Amino acid sequence: MISFLKKNKVNNIEDESIKDKSKFVVVGFTVMIFSFLIFVVSEIYTSISLSKQDLAIAGSGDIEKKTNKALLDMAIAGKNVNEAEYTFIKEIMKFMSPAEFQNFKNSISGMANQFNVQINSLNEGKSEPLGKEYSIYYIKYQFLSTYENLTFLKNKIAETKFKINIMEETITRESPTSKKILAVGTFGVYIFKNKEKLLKDKQKLIDKFSKIEADKAEKKTQK
Repeated sequence: MISFLKKNKVNNIEDESIKDKSKFVVVGFTVMIFSFLIFVVSEIYTSISLSKQDLAIAGSGDIEKKTNKALLDMAIAGKNVNEAEYTFIKEIMKFMSPAEFQNFKNSISGMANQFNVQINSLNEGKSEPLGKEYSIYYIKYQFLSTYENLTFLKNKIAETKFKINIMEETITRESPTSKKILAVGTFGVYIFKNKEKLLKDKQKLIDKFSKIEADKAEKKTQK
C-alpha cells in the first residue's frame, strides 16, 4: 500500500513534470511560430518596400524619359514655330509699308518714262482696311501708249517683290486711226502698317533663316 502510494506519488511527480515540460513545449512552439510570423511579415514588408523602391526607380526613369521627350518635342516645336514665323515674315515682306507705298507710287513715273508710256493722271484713291493692321491702298491711273509699251510697263511693275494687283482696267483706242491706246484703271497695293517694326523686332530670326536659305542655295549650285 505504501509502495503503491509511493509509486503513485512518483508517477504523480513525473506527470507534473511532464505537464510542466509540455507547458515549455507549448510556450516554445508558440514563440517559434510567433518568431516565424514576425520573420515572414518582415520579409514581406521588406519585399514590398524594395518593390516600391524598384517602382519608384523605374518610375523616375520613366519620368526622365518622358521629360527628355517633352524637352525634345518642345525644341522641335520651337524650331517649327520659328520656321512658321519666318514663313509668315516672308509673306509680310510682300506687303508694303506706308512709306514703301509712297516710294512705289513715285517710282511709277520713272518706269513709265522708261517704256515711253505717257501718264495722264496718277492719283491715290481711298484706302480699304483689311482688319486692324492690313489695308489695300489704291492708285488710280490713266496711261497713254502703244499696247506693247503698256505691256512692258505692267511686266516691270509685276517684277517687284510686293503684292500689287490691277483691280480694274478699261482699254480703249485713243482714236480710230491712232496706234496708241488709253488705259484707265486702278492698282491695288497690299499694306501692312507695322511692317517696319516687325522686321526690326525679328531681325535676328530673319538673318538666321536667310543665311540657312543662302547656304542651301549655294550647295545646290555646287552640285
